Amino acid sequence: MKRRTRIALVSAAALFAILFLARFAFLVLSADDERPFGGGFQDLGEAAQSQSSYARKNYASSKTVVAQPVLGPQLVEQKYERVARLSSTSAAFDDDAAAALALAESMSAIVQSENAYGLPGARSVALTFGVTPEAFEGFVEGLRGLGSLESVTVIKEDKTADFRALQASRLSLEKTRDGLRALSSPGASLADLVALETKILEIEGRIQELGISLGDFDEGNSFCTVHYALRERIASPVGPRIAGALFESLEWSLLTFLGIALAVAATLGLSLLASIVVDKAVAYSRKP
Repeated sequence: MKRRTRIALVSAAALFAILFLARFAFLVLSADDERPFGGGFQDLGEAAQSQSSYARKNYASSKTVVAQPVLGPQLVEQKYERVARLSSTSAAFDDDAAAALALAESMSAIVQSENAYGLPGARSVALTFGVTPEAFEGFVEGLRGLGSLESVTVIKEDKTADFRALQASRLSLEKTRDGLRALSSPGASLADLVALETKILEIEGRIQELGISLGDFDEGNSFCTVHYALRERIASPVGPRIAGALFESLEWSLLTFLGIALAVAATLGLSLLASIVVDKAVAYSRKP
């Protein structure tokens, strides 16, 4: 009995030690105590992207020769939107932020929005660049080398159908405008002329809006979009970090160990109760 008790105590102590050491190692290795700011780094990236949504959209064009069985080779022009999103942290925040802007200048990228947050020690900046399609890959690769990269995504979406839909809408509105102008006659009443001119001006406004949207697709405005978010990272002193990890590991290990012990005790209790019930049921069934 003493041997079983000793084995049980040693097993329980080993389990607690494993829980404590695993939690402590996790906290020490993963917690480079990055001081929080604002609503968090994810909110920073979302704020930058939300603001950029009010700016001009960046679209690019590419021409590809496609072989057609009947008509032969055909030159096909594609309109597309290409967007990269990168987020990084840096212990040398000023240097990396300046390097990002210097990289943009060297590759003729346009800074379309810039959002800076926080005080020294917990600063962050979100930048949106317009980059030519030829420089896109090199620009993204250059940003990847700044700071400590946390995430990167690149999305390319075909916009040819949207471009053609805008063209068709503008053509339809122009025909409608010309048709309304043809209805104007010198003998019409003033009220009818005013109503007709109002309708024509309304259509003219919509045509101008479509012209602005179509202007984003012009080859002269051919850009890809790069969102870059950089956050300052400052490690806390080693002593307080280890002390905090020890305390948190002890607290977590105790709660986890008690939870496991209660679960094991409940399982054993239910097993014992089930065994007693089964034994009694068997004994009752054997009575004459």
